[in-house]
This record gives sequence, structure tokens and C-alpha cells, in this order.
Amino acid sequence: MLQKKIEDDFGYRRYHDRDIEVIDRGGSKGCGVFAARQFLPGELILEVRGQLLNQKDYEGSTYVMEFDDKWYLEPGVPACYVNHSCSPNTELMKITKFTMGFVAFCNIEAGTEITFDYQWEAADWIPRCNCGAPNCRGWVVGETEVKKMEKLTGKRKPGKKNKDESGK
Repeated sequence: MLQKKIEDDFGYRRYHDRDIEVIDRGGSKGCGVFAARQFLPGELILEVRGQLLNQKDYEGSTYVMEFDDKWYLEPGVPACYVNHSCSPNTELMKITKFTMGFVAFCNIEAGTEITFDYQWEAADWIPRCNCGAPNCRGWVVGETEVKKMEKLTGKRKPGKKNKDESGK
């Protein structure tokens, strides 16, 4: 109740400018960042600012981004709401000494959700992916980590059947 009142009064989970807006889709979908205008390939959509944290001293959060070999970047609003997709429309790049940025690698129309591929390493806390892309890997991990996730969870990628289930 208190969190909802704070969000309603202060707009903590809201953000919009002429280029993007954070929209809370509710339920399990949560917040996402959406294009407020068209973006062309190569265009910077959003500069990611936040707190730089030493990797050896920080266990991270589900928002943290790897800045380089020594540092993580804990992003602030609105960047912390950019969701994962196995078929993303942006890539995350280091753009200054202290910031990163989401750069479009395809045409992105107004109203489209801004996404990038988190490419997490396999771990027991990794959630299932629900991006809905035709090439969805089933978990929020990099392509090379899928087999490790299957071993960790003992489960196959969603939508794939074991030999005895498919009758083959």
C-alpha cells in the first residue's frame, strides 16, 4: 500500500520525454521502456547513467549491467526498466568514461518496446524468458548458456518436447 501511494504521489515508476516513456503494463509484465517516436538504426535511444560499483565487492541485482572487466553499472530510471528479449532491437554500448547507451540496430517505430539481450550466464536464480520472440531461448541467458541452464534446471527449453513425449 505504501509503495503504491509513493508511486502515485511521486511518479517513481513513471518517466517520459520526447523520445521514450516508461509504461507499467501491470501484473507479471511490469514496467517497460517504449519508443515515443521513431528511431533509426545507429541512433542513441537512451544514455544509461547510474552508480559504478566494483565487481569484486558487489553481488549485483537483476538490473546491474557489466560496464567493463572491473566495474558494474547499476542503472537509474528509466534505463533500469529496459527489458530483455531474445530478439532485441537495441544493443548496449559503453559511450563515455562513466555511461553506457542503448543504440538501435533496426528501425524502431513509436509505441514499440525498447529491448536488449541481457545474455546472463547460467545460474540457479535465472528466470524463464517470456519475451515471446520466435527464437526465444526459454531463459534470460546468452545462447551459449542454454545447455547449462537445461542441466541446472533439469528442464528443456519451453515448447520443446522430449523424445518420449513426442513419440519419436
